[in-house]
Amino acid sequence: MRKLKLIVSSLIVMTLLVGSMTVGAAAPSAQTKKLDPKTAAVSTGGAAYGDKSGFVKVVVDGKTLVEGTDYIVTYDKVPKDAGVYTIVATIKGIGHFTGEFKTTVKVTVNKKKQTFKKKTVKTRKVKASKLKKKRVKIKLKVKTNGKGKLVYKRKSKKIKVSKKGVITLKKGLKKGTYKVKVMAKATKNYTKTKWKTIKIKVK
Repeated sequence: MRKLKLIVSSLIVMTLLVGSMTVGAAAPSAQTKKLDPKTAAVSTGGAAYGDKSGFVKVVVDGKTLVEGTDYIVTYDKVPKDAGVYTIVATIKGIGHFTGEFKTTVKVTVNKKKQTFKKKTVKTRKVKASKLKKKRVKIKLKVKTNGKGKLVYKRKSKKIKVSKKGVITLKKGLKKGTYKVKVMAKATKNYTKTKWKTIKIKVK
């Protein structure tokens, strides 16, 4: 009788183990979806000048897919400058997506934001003792990431600034803070900057 009970117990344990293994094996794998012109909506991605990706946006069932994770894309020509282009994109599904198709899309490459290099618009300092004897000239070396044409304006009437960014402090100028404004014009690939104030401190 004792042996019979042991045999029955062993059979029950084995049955449970096999059942659990079967459930685990039956777990469904992640479903994949095929990308084609009917399932995927392709539009301009709003990339900016200098970007190497993001020229197109792919949407499936209302969800924007991630380039490099859900799909890869190649072009018959890669836009080099800001502007509007008509290109042929080849889109291939990866990850949870399969399929490959070509589509013609109008792509907009936006201008990149132009900014000043901080070190070139920092406050300049001049000793008042130098101005007692003669006028002092300061050559500004303002730079931006877009190399737009620079425009200067003085905010203080007691100083002058040339088109080339040369500030002239007249002889006998008193101690204080004087200001000059500068901005960079837009270029083919960069937006114009806002006006930036440069301070000149006479101490």
